[in-house]
Amino acid sequence: MAERAAPAREDGPPVMTTAPAREPWTVAVVVCLSAALLPISLTGGALAAPEVGSDFDSGVAATQWVANAYMLTFAAFMAVTGSLADRIGRRKLFLGGLAAFAAAGFLAAAGPSVIVVDLARALAGAGAASVMTSGSAVLAEAYTGPRRPRVFALLGTSIGLGLALGPLIGGALIALGGWRTLFAVIAGIATVMLLVAPALVRESRGPEGEVDWGGGVAFTAGLAALIFALVQAQQLGWTDPVVLLAAVLGAGLLGLFGAIERRRPEPLFDVSLLALPKFLAVCVVPTVLAFGFVALLVVLPPYLGAVEGADSGEVGLSLAAMTVPTLVVPMFAGLLAQRLAPRVILALSLLFQAAGAAWLTGGFHPVAVALVGAGFGLSLTILDGTAVSVVDPGRSGMAAGLFNTVRLTGEAVGIAAVGAALSTFLHARVGDSDAAALLRGESVGELSADYTGALAVVLWTVAGLSLAGAAVVWRLLSQPEPAPVAEPAVLT
Repeated sequence: MAERAAPAREDGPPVMTTAPAREPWTVAVVVCLSAALLPISLTGGALAAPEVGSDFDSGVAATQWVANAYMLTFAAFMAVTGSLADRIGRRKLFLGGLAAFAAAGFLAAAGPSVIVVDLARALAGAGAASVMTSGSAVLAEAYTGPRRPRVFALLGTSIGLGLALGPLIGGALIALGGWRTLFAVIAGIATVMLLVAPALVRESRGPEGEVDWGGGVAFTAGLAALIFALVQAQQLGWTDPVVLLAAVLGAGLLGLFGAIERRRPEPLFDVSLLALPKFLAVCVVPTVLAFGFVALLVVLPPYLGAVEGADSGEVGLSLAAMTVPTLVVPMFAGLLAQRLAPRVILALSLLFQAAGAAWLTGGFHPVAVALVGAGFGLSLTILDGTAVSVVDPGRSGMAAGLFNTVRLTGEAVGIAAVGAALSTFLHARVGDSDAAALLRGESVGELSADYTGALAVVLWTVAGLSLAGAAVVWRLLSQPEPAPVAEPAVLT
């Protein structure tokens, strides 16, 4: 028998009770299956966006919000949902996140307009953030000793499976019943998890403390304003006052977030960690990979539809060539981690992405996207472990939280920035109306070469960014460890 804190009472601190040390694996199954839905919703949304845009004949920005809104709120709410889970209860937030995720899916499936679908996708992202943060906390509390590493390995595998199989599942569902069927099926599975979870997941809380509402609001609003500027620039132009105001507001709020965090005794994130060269290096890697791997999940579906004439099922198969390596490569990369230094593995992951992006400039090729996926999968082997190993053990939780927020923020910004750049180059080549049709995945015959050319400019930029990132990471991870401080001599 092992002691474990019972749920906190309102009239006093947690009471220590005895509970079985071995939790049933059903708790892990519910959390892991729920977590697997989150990347499926991301890739499924990317596949559905062109279909949604065509059905409602919406503009480029409104169409891209189908994917961007999900990633935006997913990243932004990660900053506060972890703290909320500790304060109001991990089980409560997990169930609330699942309920929001499921309700958003049904709302998107029944959406009468693209605006409703976009708002539903934003709600789904907020629910996904709650599920991810509270679900991880539930597993950390429920499983101890040697079972904990195994259950978190299962969680990572579940997310990897969702990412790898998401294009296949999403493409098949859209091909069978349309984009509404995709969102409805994902919401239905989430509802099943929501009905089962209350009987299996126990309530738990973290230590007492205040939620950093000021920092959380500043971060969420700042990131939202920045992504809004990037997406709306595709329709309004970079010099539009609304775009400029949103960009300035976003930068100011994110600066305010940093100032708030430096003054709080218990900040959401200790931003001073970014001053550590090795921690900064492991934050650079997923940020750069987001501009390649993650962004391509969103920009390739309309390209394949417009240029290759692929339907939803064929697009899903094409994207699977990129996502499946993210599941397969880590199985073998563990052997490399025993023989190569982290800087070599992380630099290689960025070089793989650079090679794949450069290859794709001549047109779609499955081996090229497989290279991009292999680079992403190679980084997964050591990124999380390296992020927490470069700080003191007492700050490992803070380091993990900051790292994951940087990773998700990079993905949200990467999707928006690459989409905005592609839209800008395409509008310059073919004009507004044809560009909007192409970005919705509609074939415009003789304009296919223009689409490929515009995408090539973006891909060359991604390749260059990946090469620069590899050099920066190599440099940062090559810096020597600081010399230990000598102990003062003691006279005896």
